[in-house]
Amino acid sequence: MTSGRTFEPAYRAVIFDLDEALIDSRPAWRYTLEETLMSVANRRIDAQPLIEEYHRRPWRDSLAILLDDAGDQRRALELCQRIEGRSAMKRLLVFDGTGMALDDIRAARVEIGAISRLPHAVALKQAQATGVDRFLTVLSATPEGEEWAVGPRASECLAYFGREAEACLFVGADERDVEAARGMGMVALAAGWSPAAEAGSGELASPAEAAKVLLWGLGAVGLSPATNGG
Repeated sequence: MTSGRTFEPAYRAVIFDLDEALIDSRPAWRYTLEETLMSVANRRIDAQPLIEEYHRRPWRDSLAILLDDAGDQRRALELCQRIEGRSAMKRLLVFDGTGMALDDIRAARVEIGAISRLPHAVALKQAQATGVDRFLTVLSATPEGEEWAVGPRASECLAYFGREAEACLFVGADERDVEAARGMGMVALAAGWSPAAEAGSGELASPAEAAKVLLWGLGAVGLSPATNGG
């Protein structure tokens, strides 16, 4: 005879850093830069060594070290932006295990939000290209001209959920972003699978561990409230 009790997850909502914890855009970035240099300067380069330092910086920064002519730099910038929004979308990946973890989270009726450094149109297009969009309850992207900050983006997700920060888990990569989410009252953990995480600093080893925490709490992956400063 069953008790008839309904399963209640440890957290009712989660906010992921779309750019660093869900989508791996490094192959698309590399493809964009290599194709641009071939088209503008007829130069075949390997952009792999530039990824770590330049991947999250404006295109003009990487182009400045590859092209001397200002006119070439302007043409290359325009081409990078076109390729990034078109053919490079096919090179976007999700981190291993992301789809299965998001499926488990959604099956537990946990609301899923994502925040992004990108403008809304670009962030949405990337989410759609990778299939992440079908799991999301809300996507909060950074408006044109605004600086990236976790606070406004996460607050927009919380308002959409209609939930207090304490009921929500944040999964990011950058230590400053994780600390900012903790400052808002959320339990916040670093995605150790992300290349943006500090070496050895990620409390979560995989997207599957994020799902475990959401469903069963911090203890499910050997963490305690002290991990979150509690």
